[in-house]
Amino acid sequence: MPLASEAWLDRFVGMNYYVTDCEGIGGRIKERLEDFIVEEVLIDGQVVPTGITGKPLPKIVSKPGPWVWMIIEKRGIDAITLSLVISRKLGVNYRDVSFGGLKDAIAVTSQVVSVRGVSINEVPNDFGRDIKVLNAVSMDRAFTTSDIWGNEFTIKVRNIDVSRKDSINCVINQLMERGLPTYYGYQRFGLKRPNSHIIGKHIIFGEFEEAVNELLTHAYPMEPPRIREVREFIARTGDYSKALELMPRSYRYYPERAVLKQLASNPRDFVNALRKLPHELLNLYVESYQSYLFNLALSERIGRGLPINKALPGDAVALLDEHGLPTKHVIYVNESMVDKVNELIMRGRAVPVGHLVGYNTKLPPGLQSDIELDVLRREGVDLSMFMVKSIPKLSIRGGYRPLFTKPIIISTNLANDGLNIVFRLPRGNYATVFLRELMKSKHPEIDFT
Repeated sequence: MPLASEAWLDRFVGMNYYVTDCEGIGGRIKERLEDFIVEEVLIDGQVVPTGITGKPLPKIVSKPGPWVWMIIEKRGIDAITLSLVISRKLGVNYRDVSFGGLKDAIAVTSQVVSVRGVSINEVPNDFGRDIKVLNAVSMDRAFTTSDIWGNEFTIKVRNIDVSRKDSINCVINQLMERGLPTYYGYQRFGLKRPNSHIIGKHIIFGEFEEAVNELLTHAYPMEPPRIREVREFIARTGDYSKALELMPRSYRYYPERAVLKQLASNPRDFVNALRKLPHELLNLYVESYQSYLFNLALSERIGRGLPINKALPGDAVALLDEHGLPTKHVIYVNESMVDKVNELIMRGRAVPVGHLVGYNTKLPPGLQSDIELDVLRREGVDLSMFMVKSIPKLSIRGGYRPLFTKPIIISTNLANDGLNIVFRLPRGNYATVFLRELMKSKHPEIDFT
């Protein structure tokens, strides 16, 4: 019987089961920013380093063009804030700032960020004390997701239960045997405010007032008391003008302030209030709900005792490229070909995938599709809802996501102050999903922040 999670946050974001059944080591991460280091790994294997690990800077060949690629090290900054800070400091539209992937906010992270419409000479050494520029080169195009392989994580887990040190190898061995579930991790939904998928669900259902209320008024216990008081004030009074005065001017509360500013002049204009948010953020909300549905379906597969690292008849399988990353070449497996496909999976040439549902998703007969349809029925979702008529740019066609991956473990070291572990994951995967299997925390809202 698969091991069910006891954590309310796991269930709240759809991660209902573990794939390993070893005891957890407990512990906490991110007690200090330096405890969680994320370094981007480029498609050619070069690492984009932080100053902490001392790795050399990657060799990126400069090309003349309207773009500048910057190697950025940031501390405790989320991706949306990073884009806003860079765009304002350089005087460009935030849509001219691009990167290959989101990184953890509560961490020290490094990545390549590209900006259009500036020259090398305009790039500063930093964008404030928490955003350093380690290098910059001119380039003829934007930096995109296709330029990265994934991330290397250097993590310290403190306050672990040393009596369970054997669990470290137990978890790693089972993950190599069974595969790491490709759940969307806590960061996708938020830890202090785990509600991006709830806002996204309201948008999909056309419930724009409810989406705004979730953004503005729902106070979560892990938020600072002052912010909870502001949210409760909005819920109680509906005084958007006064709330705009009370809401801090920090970049962290930019979404709330942008929406409040619109509502202060048009109190019932909820759709246009949402439109004041960056498209990337709105898209993140909708995709978060899509991610939640994926997590629920993956949980259900694990909960039924079905393998995630083997194909079953009716499963969709994506072929992998030379870097071990999924391609757009997806096949549906029938009974006659299942053995050959599983041979490809075992050799690292293919991977079973689940649907990231959208308005164009087709669900052929099979166990995985049955699971996904059950999830949609329970949620009351029709695929046509992902065609968002009031904000068409938020419409989602749908896609695929692998059901499992295998972490590359570089080193583990058990010290007096905790476990030091270094590992890599392909792009789109979350270190916290790996650490969740290792720690099995009952209170991730505390232990993962």
